[in-house]
Amino acid sequence: MTGRELLDKLNYLGMERGVRELALEEKLESAEKIAVMSTLDVCELISTTYELVYSESEELGLVRVDRMEEYTALVKIISR
Repeated sequence: MTGRELLDKLNYLGMERGVRELALEEKLESAEKIAVMSTLDVCELISTTYELVYSESEELGLVRVDRMEEYTALVKIISR
């Protein structure tokens, strides 16, 4: 996933705030730097640590890249 792909999935302002909060929680950058970064830059930052696993209109699912193997082993996908 790229930052642009993640940005395209952010349908609401609350989601933009959510990715900024995630970047802060994970200490991916200082609060001062995150505050002045564009949303695209924050999404790029998130994409280095997380992978998008599902996307709905009001909800995104992100999994840490280093835990993707565990996620893949746990999840069974059934599609039409």
